Amino acid sequence: MRKAFHRTFLALIVCILSGMLCSCGAKDKEALPSWNDASINKQAIIDFVESVTDKNSDNYVPVEERIATFDMDGTIVVEKRVWLELAVAVYRIDNELSDDKELVAEKNRLLEYITMDPEPAETGALIVDVTGKAFQGMSQEDFVAYMNRFMQEEKPDFPGLTYKDCFYKPMLELIQYLQDNDFTVYIVSGSERGVIWGAASEAVGLPRSQMIGADITLVAESGESTSVGSGHSIFEPDDALIRDLNFTQRSVNMDKVFNIFHQIGIRPILACGNTDGDFSMLNYAKYNPDHAGLALLINHDDDVREYQYNTGERAEWDALAEKYGWNVISMKDEFETIFLKDAEKAAE
Repeated sequence: MRKAFHRTFLALIVCILSGMLCSCGAKDKEALPSWNDASINKQAIIDFVESVTDKNSDNYVPVEERIATFDMDGTIVVEKRVWLELAVAVYRIDNELSDDKELVAEKNRLLEYITMDPEPAETGALIVDVTGKAFQGMSQEDFVAYMNRFMQEEKPDFPGLTYKDCFYKPMLELIQYLQDNDFTVYIVSGSERGVIWGAASEAVGLPRSQMIGADITLVAESGESTSVGSGHSIFEPDDALIRDLNFTQRSVNMDKVFNIFHQIGIRPILACGNTDGDFSMLNYAKYNPDHAGLALLINHDDDVREYQYNTGERAEWDALAEKYGWNVISMKDEFETIFLKDAEKAAE
């Protein structure tokens, strides 16, 4: 009787342990399903997340300090041939502002300039001019709604896909995986904040407070503002925040670090980007003085399913990745699928 009990008890323990092992294996297998199972970066991400969420690990990070920051254009959504901030401006100029011949000419010149290597010195100023003038005088809330509607438009170079479909499925899975493990995820983009709010809110599912970008000048304009003293005014009940032309702050390079510090107040432990405009943010997370950090750099090396670019900078960027310990992710080799829907790229 006692031997039978021992056998039953041992069998029960084996079953429990086997179930736990199977459960853990299933959890790992289910994580990041659109990533190639052979991806070393998929495993590195899983290992990192398990390490910082395990209370018995030396790398354990409290929930409130599990901060992850992601660039937007080219990191979680397609940015070629034209990134979203410019694409929506071109759309409005072509469809609603075509009578403005000067603006149309500027738009055409800009579209030509961004295909050149190197780009003419005037390109940066033209970007500000074209994207600003296309929506100058529109309320910021109306612009966010316009951007959201624009995401339903078909992307010309991927027939059958809308702009909304062109978010990267593996990256949305990564964001969700981090959230499932109690990370707070932020988008920190060089695009204007209203662009991010309108483009990414639905696809990524983050609140506006977790989407940081450049800020365009906004003015309160109701026509009924009351001045109080010198240089002060009251925001009236019927006021709206109206878009002007100039930017009050940027969000690229070191500006990304400043914005993270000022607007989040907690240093990230994971950051992901795709260009040199993200390098400072990558190091800000990688070299967090209090916790282990992970920096991920997307390599656009798939010219069949997406676009291959930054090839001229690749050797330099790979050298920096090796120097600083960033993980370089090959879209070609490590992403089983690219977009939310399958599509073939139109011929150039």
